[in-house]
Amino acid sequence: MIAAPSRVLLLIAAGTLALAGCDRLPGAGPKLGIDKDRFEAALDPAVGGPDTCMVIKDAKSGAELYRYGSETVCGRAAPPCATLQVPLTVIGLSDGKVAPAEVWKWDGKVQPYKAWEQDMDLNAAWRTGAEWWFQRLALAIGPDRFKQQLSAFGYGRGGPVGRPDAFWMGPAAGGGLFVSARNQADLLRKLSKAELPAKPEAQGVVQGLLAGAVRGQTQLYDLGATCSSNADASRSVSWWIGRIKSPERDLVFALLIESANPLSGREIRSRMLPILTAAGLLPAA
Repeated sequence: MIAAPSRVLLLIAAGTLALAGCDRLPGAGPKLGIDKDRFEAALDPAVGGPDTCMVIKDAKSGAELYRYGSETVCGRAAPPCATLQVPLTVIGLSDGKVAPAEVWKWDGKVQPYKAWEQDMDLNAAWRTGAEWWFQRLALAIGPDRFKQQLSAFGYGRGGPVGRPDAFWMGPAAGGGLFVSARNQADLLRKLSKAELPAKPEAQGVVQGLLAGAVRGQTQLYDLGATCSSNADASRSVSWWIGRIKSPERDLVFALLIESANPLSGREIRSRMLPILTAAGLLPAA
């Protein structure tokens, strides 16, 4: 289920602009102390393009600190792909459809990856991205409850229409749920403060599942995903979403890339980490 391609943008200097060609941002947030020109010069060849958007928001205030890409692309709704694991797991835990240590049995069917062919608890499902596990959880929740909770979360357009075990995977999979980059960042901001209308402990568990690299006092939380973005599967959307938390700053971000040749989440991450480090957003490993 997890995988994602390329495109990124990050941080931004004081209340100002976005990339060359982007509009000036009103009410931009506090200065973040990066060299904007050097940052963007690194971003463009690594993950740039006309169908890429990345937004960075202050996790506390919700202020949009930076935008890479046009307003049109940043407002574009795309399938969430496996990033739906975030609200899906919050709902499942909060409603008691699954417990963190509960093990679900693999049914013995051949899977795309050997790592998926095993019994799994929540941590193992997140670690491997086992699609069957999340499909089973989605079916346990059901489309009616999904519709209610996603609306309460303020997440997505179109709702859980189409296949009940794949409505987040785009039109080629029969899915009808779409979300924008800003919408993704807003969900992560609410999650970071346990402000979603769900049990706080469920939100804390999911925040922990997103936790990735730790460098000094800085914690990176992230998730990547990719899936087809149109009915004939000729184009794909890739996501890289997450949070950067340190004593100096607390940021949430969402990167959206639509392309005929998507990058995996792992590849995006490998390209982005050195860029974030050079910009001073992450300490050196």
